[in-house]
Amino acid sequence: MAPDRARFRGLPFAVADPACFSVVELGGGALTGEGLLWGIDLHNRMAHLGIALRPSFHGRGLGTDAIRVLCDYGFTVRGLHRIQAETLADNAALLGAATACGFQVEGTLGGAAWVSGRFVDLVVLGLLAPEWPR
Repeated sequence: MAPDRARFRGLPFAVADPACFSVVELGGGALTGEGLLWGIDLHNRMAHLGIALRPSFHGRGLGTDAIRVLCDYGFTVRGLHRIQAETLADNAALLGAATACGFQVEGTLGGAAWVSGRFVDLVVLGLLAPEWPR
């Protein structure tokens, strides 16, 4: 078996390595966080999106910009059909940034995440390439 096929053995689809990016503030060049597409499913042409910003950079619109860049990369460069994001139900910042970029709330998974000693709801958002507002 070829080395690249061996790592996908037993999986129903091929998963590519994550695409990781630094989020840098224009002008000052400060490293503000990271963004990534992970769980990239090559067969179904979908991936999960994640961003994390340093607290001192919250509220500046950088999350929305990062999501737009990740979508542009995913849809334009990687040829994805779907990008999905999951977040805690109380994460208003990500919910607002993702919906501003065209993501739709597709559902809530009740008590799906264990956080700080309790179960909390997880919101699933999705965006398809034909619906992406370029």
